[in-house]
Amino acid sequence: MDNAPFEPRLIDAFVREDRVHRRLFTDPSVFELEIEKIFNRTWVYVAHEAEIENCGDFRLSRIGLQPVIVVRDHSGSVRVHFNACRHRGVTVCQEERGHAKHFMCAYHGWTYGLDGQLAAVPYMEGHPAAFSRDDYGLHPAPRVAIHAGFIFASANPDVLPLTEHLGAAAQFLTDFVELSPTGRLRIQSGVHKFRFTGNWKSQVENSVDGYHAMAAHGSFLGPVLRARLGRDISGMVDGTSPTRSTALNGDHGLLDFRMVNRAEILGVKESELPAHLQDYRQLLREHLGEARAAEVLRRNGGDGYNLLVYPNLFLIGVQIRTIQPVSVGVTEVYCVPTLLEGAPEQINEARLRSHEDFYGPASFGQPDDMEMFTRQWDGLQCEALEWLMYDRGLERELPTPEGPASQLTDESAHRALWRHYRRLMLA
Repeated sequence: MDNAPFEPRLIDAFVREDRVHRRLFTDPSVFELEIEKIFNRTWVYVAHEAEIENCGDFRLSRIGLQPVIVVRDHSGSVRVHFNACRHRGVTVCQEERGHAKHFMCAYHGWTYGLDGQLAAVPYMEGHPAAFSRDDYGLHPAPRVAIHAGFIFASANPDVLPLTEHLGAAAQFLTDFVELSPTGRLRIQSGVHKFRFTGNWKSQVENSVDGYHAMAAHGSFLGPVLRARLGRDISGMVDGTSPTRSTALNGDHGLLDFRMVNRAEILGVKESELPAHLQDYRQLLREHLGEARAAEVLRRNGGDGYNLLVYPNLFLIGVQIRTIQPVSVGVTEVYCVPTLLEGAPEQINEARLRSHEDFYGPASFGQPDDMEMFTRQWDGLQCEALEWLMYDRGLERELPTPEGPASQLTDESAHRALWRHYRRLMLA
């Protein structure tokens, strides 16, 4: 069956309510269709404004497989250019991020301004008289939009407005940023990069998977934290927890911890907060007002929830994570820790240490997941395995104002993501 040509109409049969066919992970022709139908048609996260604060600041990113430059131009506007010289298609920027006055193709020297316009062509006299630099600027991404500093771009000029794409997810992006007493993030601590043998959807699913924690991360949630705290905290992620798996708008995914105080579970009581945390909360109240500050603290960014904005943006802990498909069996993941502008330095130091503790390359968490993705890719080569199961919590799923939801270890968010996948692939 795997050798038969893949027809797009098969998507409808391959995505069922409680199961998904293995071939959607392993077939290269499916991957090509995903790039065309998902990454090239919808909104894709490309950068955060905190990474390009000043004129000339840039970072490289991708819309699907297409390389782009995200840059702040001389007017202060955010631009997203396709990273390909109009002469022979050579990329004009190689550094992952930095500061530039212009972008020059190293092949023949064509040079582009921050606004993407072609500024210089060596030996201009050799071109036809009708040649005009005005006609050969870098191609811009057809659509660019920003919410709470999160920069999204689309290769589709007819993509729906970003506000419609984000839906309920927009408020969670705002809350993540408004943990800062100035409403601004600082991104200056580098990035953890991972490349794994496996399909990009493995990381997407893992982003909203509350079921795997005690198995895949059992050494951390058990012995490690027991040694640190003097007790086991597995109750916050087991099948009895009041926390939820939610399908935001039926399009995005949320692991929702807002109904529990995770700080108190970890042994930190409100009345015993150290002075710098008391100062921070007062700064937040002064900036946002009493009610809004209380709500932001209750949500507590990526600690009060794990948010997946389909298809490639994930907020967890203090990090902005980007999922980058490379091929059907190769995926890259970029984990960028964020700091809170205006917050006491003890808080930002603690954010970085916690990120390193669980998500760094030698940490207690992220390497576990990368290993699971590689093992899954190996297991998916077994043709006897036709279907992957997504039936957990199906019979106890309930509607909520934010979307269908059930217990944290259930698969409500997974089912919604696959329904969204089917809609996009059949559009």
